[in-house]
Amino acid sequence: MSQSATPVDPMLPRNDGRPVLCQPLACITIAGSDPLASRRFFEGALDLNSTAVQLTGPAAARLAAHWGMQPAESLEVMLFSRPEIAAASLLRVVTVPASLPASRPALDCRYDGALGVGFPVRDLQRRHAIVEAYGFAATAGVTKMPFPRADGSTYEIGETHWVAPDEVMVLGVDRAHLQPVGPIDPALDIGGPSYSSALVSDAGAAAAFLDGVLGLELRREFTFESEGPRSGMRLPAGTRVRFQQWFAPGACTGYLVIMQLEQNGRRAPQSLGLQSRGIGLWSFPTARFDEVHARALTRGVRLLRAPAEIESPGFGRVRSMVLATPDDFPVEVFQC
Repeated sequence: MSQSATPVDPMLPRNDGRPVLCQPLACITIAGSDPLASRRFFEGALDLNSTAVQLTGPAAARLAAHWGMQPAESLEVMLFSRPEIAAASLLRVVTVPASLPASRPALDCRYDGALGVGFPVRDLQRRHAIVEAYGFAATAGVTKMPFPRADGSTYEIGETHWVAPDEVMVLGVDRAHLQPVGPIDPALDIGGPSYSSALVSDAGAAAAFLDGVLGLELRREFTFESEGPRSGMRLPAGTRVRFQQWFAPGACTGYLVIMQLEQNGRRAPQSLGLQSRGIGLWSFPTARFDEVHARALTRGVRLLRAPAEIESPGFGRVRSMVLATPDDFPVEVFQC
């Protein structure tokens, strides 16, 4: 096949001049009960840099209230990053009591709510061996998954689904000759956090929020069927999954994967957010804060936390608000 006839990579940005309202996903915040285990996984197995941050007194109390957590006189936060890759998202793990329930018990992919974090990887078998050497398993080994293009053709990507602390799924994704899901450090053959995923009860309602409020673009949508419990998501065989990818206009990374189960779906057993262990907050930066706020109010979006000035670990002093998705998952929009 000539180069001109090669099917277009559906992950590539569109050139339709759509204005940018919210920028790519800047941060994924996890409520974690074991800081040492989190460091062993994210710093050890995945080679991220780590920085410890501790807030005390009024600063901790304000941040805990803004994040919808239980009242706290101090907060311990671990920041995991790939500083040499500017486009990579920041990963924050805030320490919470081990007694808090998991938002996704036993990593059950039938529940609504945030599911995982994706990393671009080259040589998945090698990285998988490193992850196992640190004592972490995968829901399935390195597998191949077919993805469709708009012209009806398909291509395969390699992926594996590691089980991180606090019932968080972490995907290693190798798109082979295609554009990776994010930049990769050539010395490590792995990049930083590049996307986050969630199960939703209504993909149409989620789309109205992501497009109408955050200004993200739906770059791709299709439906696939689960291969059964031996696949990475461990869903019943034949479960139809509606799959969407949402990007900031023009972006190549920092996106969201939204999935809706057409059968076998379950409502979240715990409240979504940082009062349960697991992924509890997505954070998007914007240069048009007041416009996002106005769009949220116009569309009747529930405001979990009104605009306020806070000290945000990893970003400094910001103006921030927290919005609720249709399933009540917290989404922060902030302006530095």
